Amino acid sequence: MNKAADSSKLKPAAAEKASRSLPYLGMIFFLISEAFLFGALFWTYYYLRAQTVVWPPAGVQLDSSLAMANTVILLSSSAAIWWAGGQIRQGKAKGLAAGLTITIVLGAAFLGITGWEWTHETFRPWTDAYGSIFYLMTGFHALHVFGGVLLMLSMLARTLRGVFH
Repeated sequence: MNKAADSSKLKPAAAEKASRSLPYLGMIFFLISEAFLFGALFWTYYYLRAQTVVWPPAGVQLDSSLAMANTVILLSSSAAIWWAGGQIRQGKAKGLAAGLTITIVLGAAFLGITGWEWTHETFRPWTDAYGSIFYLMTGFHALHVFGGVLLMLSMLARTLRGVFH
């Protein structure tokens, strides 16, 4: 039996799954590339740490309360977007809009804290290897969050226009 004959006998669910395969694969490849990017950044951090006698360098004092606040904000935003997804699956567009709004506000708060932290550190990217990897890692993470906020703003606009129901 040839493949053309086989494809004509697909069940509706299988045909729908096959038609979604390219976007699905695109998302999988995107997630893999993100994992490789952040994996490489963490590997670089640990490599630099292993090669340096004093880490972080003398005089570097990070504010752990800011890091804790940003961690709580990011975990809360994950809960908010998860809740929003559940709301739209139940047909509640207002719940989706609320969840997206909360997530956007939390993402913006994360970016604000990160920006404040960058402008108040005693070191810069050119100071030493620690400064370079710190700003590189936090910069890519902030860029990642910024992209997510833009995508959620787009989804919120579409939700408010009634596209999702």
